[in-house]
Amino acid sequence: MSNVTERVDDRRKLTTGPTLSDQAYRALREEITTGLLKPGQRLTERALADHLGVSPTPVREALQRLEHERLIERDAVRSIRVAEPSVGRLHELALIEVALRAVAARLAAERATDAEVKAIVEACDRAEALASRASWSQAQVREILTVTRRFHQLVNEAAHTKTLIDMIATATAFDWAFRLKWAVDSHPDPASLQHSLEEHRLVAGAIEAGDAEAAERVMRQHSGSRAEALLAIASRNAQPSAGRP
Repeated sequence: MSNVTERVDDRRKLTTGPTLSDQAYRALREEITTGLLKPGQRLTERALADHLGVSPTPVREALQRLEHERLIERDAVRSIRVAEPSVGRLHELALIEVALRAVAARLAAERATDAEVKAIVEACDRAEALASRASWSQAQVREILTVTRRFHQLVNEAAHTKTLIDMIATATAFDWAFRLKWAVDSHPDPASLQHSLEEHRLVAGAIEAGDAEAAERVMRQHSGSRAEALLAIASRNAQPSAGRP
């Protein structure tokens, strides 16, 4: 596992405005939820402070908040590492994610602007265009996955509820790196991917029509089926000693 000290040349510069503690928290949270900081990766306050260009104090405060969210953890000797959740914990997070995404779709159907609806529909168009000429290589499936992830981000943003967006980010903190690693396995054939994209299209159509009930129902069904597929992969590849509940 690499240490963040290996990336000290790629330093982030924090600005004035929110407290340095808040900025450090948001920066580190983003790096965890996007997979830049990997599950199980060991961290130190000093290396993180150098990486962010601040003193250890705001980093220490940020780490306390991240520990409360269970995004980082400390072992018996207080060593810090990015949390590496067990399959049981992933199952809990998946259930939470499904519920939150369904709410986001409902709110998006009620609140999305014309521009937001247009962007959601265009994300569907882009994903379908990529899928129509995919040769089912790892790289192409990952490209499609990137577009479908953008679709979900657009739906979340159209809900116009920052608290909900933050909650989804926490529930899916370890999701992106996992999906990238097992992109092909999660869609064993083109028919599986096509079905998933059809569900995206149904969600987009419900949002465009302002049908909140349909948007919520289809998103719940879609997110639930994808979560089941990914949890099955996690269970097959789980290590006996990996993670904690």
